[in-house]
Amino acid sequence: MGMYDDIKFEMKCPKCKTKLNNFQSKDGACMMDVLDFWEVNNFYDSCPECSSWIEFNVKRRPNRKLTIKDYKEEEGISVY
Repeated sequence: MGMYDDIKFEMKCPKCKTKLNNFQSKDGACMMDVLDFWEVNNFYDSCPECSSWIEFNVKRRPNRKLTIKDYKEEEGISVY
C-alpha cells in the first residue's frame, strides 16, 4: 500500500452523521505527515458506519489561504 499524509479536517458524514476525522491525501510529500486541508488539492475519507466515500477536490486555487468552500465535495460508496 502506498504512503499518504493525514489531513487535519473533520466533519459529519453527509448520509449518517458519523464523525469523520481520518482524512488522507497523496498530494503532499506522502511521508505520513499531518497537513492542513488547505495544503493539498485533494483529500478523502470513508465512513466506517455507512461506507460513504467523501472526497474533496479544490475547485480553483485562489491567491489566498483556502477555505473549505474552495473545494468541491463528492460522495460515493466506498469499495473497502
